[in-house]
Amino acid sequence: MPTVFVKDDLRAAVEAATGGLVSVHYTQQGQPTFMRWIPKFNLEDLGADYGTGVHPAFVVDGVTRDGIWIGVYPGIVRNGELLSLPGVAPTVSQPYTSFVTAARAAGPGFHVMTNAEWSAIALWCARNGYQPRGNTNWGRAHDAPWETGTRVDGGTPGSASGNGNTLTGSGPVSWRHDNSPAGIADLVGNIWEFTPGVRLVEGEIQILPNNNAASAALFDDTAPWQAIRASDGALVAPGTAGTLKYDSTVAYSDNGVVNDLGAFQIDDVVDFRNGPSGDDSNSYDNNSIAFSSLAADTGITVPAILRALCLAPGSLSLKGRIWMRNHGKRYPLRGGSRSYGAYAGLGALNLYNPASNAYSDVGARLAKV
Repeated sequence: MPTVFVKDDLRAAVEAATGGLVSVHYTQQGQPTFMRWIPKFNLEDLGADYGTGVHPAFVVDGVTRDGIWIGVYPGIVRNGELLSLPGVAPTVSQPYTSFVTAARAAGPGFHVMTNAEWSAIALWCARNGYQPRGNTNWGRAHDAPWETGTRVDGGTPGSASGNGNTLTGSGPVSWRHDNSPAGIADLVGNIWEFTPGVRLVEGEIQILPNNNAASAALFDDTAPWQAIRASDGALVAPGTAGTLKYDSTVAYSDNGVVNDLGAFQIDDVVDFRNGPSGDDSNSYDNNSIAFSSLAADTGITVPAILRALCLAPGSLSLKGRIWMRNHGKRYPLRGGSRSYGAYAGLGALNLYNPASNAYSDVGARLAKV
């Protein structure tokens, strides 16, 4: 962990209580925010199928970092800044773009937790043999209903009415990434978290290399988006022939028979779209599959980079389900939310919505490099 030079009573108390794993950082406006240190690690530490070298989360703008700071709690926007604070209602019902603005307003190095950072933590958890539970059933864990958090609306855990989100960090330690009081809280369930750095464009999987999403433009084509060539996993210009895509395995039907919860696969072409391009009128024109069951079409070899970014399963099995629309531009949400039950998890990935959408169970988490 890097040395923190500016001390105050709050920061000193938090660092003493967590052995230095958690510290309190201060934003441009002087607001405190609780951050957990995640030291860098190599891909080969995860398994032979994840590649070699430093995990992409620890390389920002060509510079390898000793580690990254991740918000202990889902974010709350106060005074225009995204913060990580305990015991508060996480901010939701804002477009994805607004979370990016609020995170960067907090000061240099602050940003919305990226997909690369999420994947590093998710794979670290799986490699260490622990995947957290969370608020996946209206204030309680669906698979351990005695585990509850404090609902934002004061309601009874498990009651499927009202606002079933829970106050940040109010659940047990089993809802933290390392099963300890110093762990990152609420990664699974409670609210979906916008995690930039990957997008789906007409089915093509596009990424910002390494962890450049921490500083790059995120919502248009001015950013250095790259596609992934199926033949060798190389990064190439979007639209290049033979890049990796998410392809439906059945044709879309708009006659009342929709393919919600139908299968899809990794491919180098889009044989079937799951809805007409540019049309989001049907809320069910999507496909989903258990993350661990996502497979590649015959003849397609999944490159290590897709597994390292948790865009395809590897030897470390992650819980959750993955959704996608392979028409239009779709941006990622991770983790699941308050009502997703077994579909939530560290492997849960939603590539269903444009960045302009806002929902009562979607927020973001602060990070810093």
